[in-house]
Amino acid sequence: MSETQTPYGKVDAEALQALRDRFDTTAILRVVDQLDAIRPRCCDPAGLRDDLLRLHGMAHTVINGAALSCSTSGPTFVDQAEALIEELDDWILQLKHAVQALRPLEALRPGDDG
Repeated sequence: MSETQTPYGKVDAEALQALRDRFDTTAILRVVDQLDAIRPRCCDPAGLRDDLLRLHGMAHTVINGAALSCSTSGPTFVDQAEALIEELDDWILQLKHAVQALRPLEALRPGDDG
């Protein structure tokens, strides 16, 4: 195994050559685009956090018998839960694709056998 020095540290020379032959660095930009698509829904005030808090309020009432803590208008309890599960499943799939896109870069670690 041979190493080569780059401006960002040592990398495995053979892995670097292999990635130069087959890795498209725009894959990283596609990961950025995926995160940009998720970010507003995750971080906006009316985003996932608020939807999860609403679901908790609904669950607390339905399951624990607590007093109403959120409006009864809007999606039903089950619809709210299913929508959040579906959305999170979609995010998980997108994030798994992001990991797969970046995984080849791990081979650059010096001393890594593959």
